[in-house]
Amino acid sequence: MTDRSARYRSLPGFLRGFSAGVLLQMLLVLVNSVLVVLPVLVGQRLIDDGVLRGDIGLVFALGGLLVALTLVQAGISYAENVYSSRLGERLTLRIRGDLFAHLHTQRPGFFAYARPGAVVSRIHGDVRGVQQLVSSTVPALTGAVSTLVVAGLGLLLLEWRASLVLLVLAPVMYGLAVYFAPRVRDATQREMGAYADLDTCVTEQFSAEGAEVVRLHGAHDTMAERFVATAARVRAHALRQVRLGAGFGAAVSVTTGLIGAAIYVVGGLWVVSETMTMGTLVAVVALLGRLYGPIAMLSGIKMELVAGLVSFGRVAEIMRFRPTGSGAPVEARPTRAMAEPRPSVVLNGVSFTYPSPERLVVPSLAAEHDLVEVTRGPTLRDIDLTIEPGTTVGLVGRSGAGKSTLARLLTRTWETAHGRVEIAGTDIRDLSADDLQRTVGAVTQETFLFNDTIRANLLFARAAAEEKDLVRVCRAAQIWEMVRNLPDGLDTVVGDRGVRLSGGERQRLALARLFLKAPPVVVLDEATSHLDNETERAVQQAMRTELADRARLVIAHRLATVREADLIVVMADGRIEERGTHEQLMDLGGLYSRLVDAQGRGLEKAGLK
Repeated sequence: MTDRSARYRSLPGFLRGFSAGVLLQMLLVLVNSVLVVLPVLVGQRLIDDGVLRGDIGLVFALGGLLVALTLVQAGISYAENVYSSRLGERLTLRIRGDLFAHLHTQRPGFFAYARPGAVVSRIHGDVRGVQQLVSSTVPALTGAVSTLVVAGLGLLLLEWRASLVLLVLAPVMYGLAVYFAPRVRDATQREMGAYADLDTCVTEQFSAEGAEVVRLHGAHDTMAERFVATAARVRAHALRQVRLGAGFGAAVSVTTGLIGAAIYVVGGLWVVSETMTMGTLVAVVALLGRLYGPIAMLSGIKMELVAGLVSFGRVAEIMRFRPTGSGAPVEARPTRAMAEPRPSVVLNGVSFTYPSPERLVVPSLAAEHDLVEVTRGPTLRDIDLTIEPGTTVGLVGRSGAGKSTLARLLTRTWETAHGRVEIAGTDIRDLSADDLQRTVGAVTQETFLFNDTIRANLLFARAAAEEKDLVRVCRAAQIWEMVRNLPDGLDTVVGDRGVRLSGGERQRLALARLFLKAPPVVVLDEATSHLDNETERAVQQAMRTELADRARLVIAHRLATVREADLIVVMADGRIEERGTHEQLMDLGGLYSRLVDAQGRGLEKAGLK
């Protein structure tokens, strides 16, 4: 468990990192609690010793003291609220930063099963719940307890008989909390889950791709019904929380009202019988008013604590989750892969089976039907392959043969438990994430661009690159003319996932980004599938220049893409079926030859050959 994850084993353990701030917060709360009760005791002396005895000087003196206490209490209260908010925001920033960083350590399978809305809900809703717990609920709890103690002592000193009311009030309030708290917890968890579903629904439907699919299939009404149904679940759980809160508040009001009436009647009889002074009665009623708040608050705080702890538990659930096969050392260390500028890649006896969903994602982030495990056989079986520097290995085969899975083992998107994937003789599981990132670069068919400028998307590869470098790689990727003619050139914003560009333009920008990075090991998974033949030939020529002396793995369905490769590997059912040059494989007359013939007939039928 990393140091970051270890902080989330318990709430007290997490707050240890904010101990100085929490202690100052508690001190302000305690001082404020004492100042809330002191005016009541001063008021009792003002009535009995000042008003009833006609001592005008004492009345003015104690009145001035009340004003001073009020001003001081207001100042302390202001400081407490501001400081608690600052502490809560510091805590929020820490949790969000930790969550964001930890989510980036997860395997792609995590995000394949995690609902986007559920992840967003944790980062926003649950983090806010923890913030409320620390900045509001815990101070309120401390203030309620300290006020209860101070007011209770004051009541005991003023009139011990009146303090007996606590023997009735406290257990009744506690009983109400015991009844309502688990119901509130259940409603809170259900509402959070419903909100996650709602966020997922909105995120999917109003992404560029999702909105287009809905429009193309005329599914607006169906999607609207799904959204309304999900929103109705949110409403139902929210209303249940409101009913529970209102019921608890009504029960507390009835209890305190009945006890208050009893005190007025009994206290009034004591004043008439001269066993209690008028000032003491007023002070007792005021102190009981001070007690009602903390006792009711303690009962309600239990429910708020439950909600806050649920939020912390949901955050900690992600922070304690370790991605399957995450064996990368935290600290980067020198490796032979980093020492060799042009390393080779070797796969030795590699087999791979996709792990079950429970090992990939936090269960509460996934939909229940996604966690139903489907029995699958090995995706890769006994793969032996070597890619030397300066050579291109083409990987071909029918869909589902395991080509993309093999490529993702090189990028360590997935890790194999059987066999070794080595770069320069070093198992990539022994490489730090930074070492691997600098050594291996990849472009896939589904190109992702951030909703930022073309310049910013290119600079992901090398942040310190100069403009001339950006222009050079754009020329090599056959996209500079398009970029130059845009109104803002390199500073043109590409839209969400690059939606403002065509599929071919996105791929060429991704290739330009790869040229800028120029890693020692290159993986191209259908990286030119959206390009026409002429543009593809120009890009391939640029690759030979930009990526010279690199070890290159090229996956392609369009077999002409790998025709000139130094080695062509043909895969079927997760195994290497054939290997050799184009000419050798055609002479062999096996699977590769049949794929070439089938593709040739298809092009001829389409009139493209």
